[in-house]
Amino acid sequence: MAAPWLIFGKLVLANLDTIIEVVKPAFTRKKVDGLPSQTDLLNQQISELQAAASSNAEQIKKLAAQLKEVVAAFEQAATTAASEREKLRRLCLVAMAIAVVSIIAVIVSIIVR
Repeated sequence: MAAPWLIFGKLVLANLDTIIEVVKPAFTRKKVDGLPSQTDLLNQQISELQAAASSNAEQIKKLAAQLKEVVAAFEQAATTAASEREKLRRLCLVAMAIAVVSIIAVIVSIIVR
């Protein structure tokens, strides 16, 4: 049951640098001395926002693909667990049947004496 969490943990750790880069502020916040006018500053900020939006779209696409892999791994783990649970249920039923037969055999042997 811990295997799916390990897969998820590995995915997060593998992409930790990307997550940190997304969280870091990367935009021009105040007027840059080298820019001659407010319009140039606004144009620079717009281009930064556009670049960030396209970068975010690419990263979301990658994360969606990874999430799809995680969901597939969870589905596989659930299928495996259901199969193992069914095998265990059958084994328990066989054990109970053997126990009932043993009890009946003991009772019959006591009565016959």
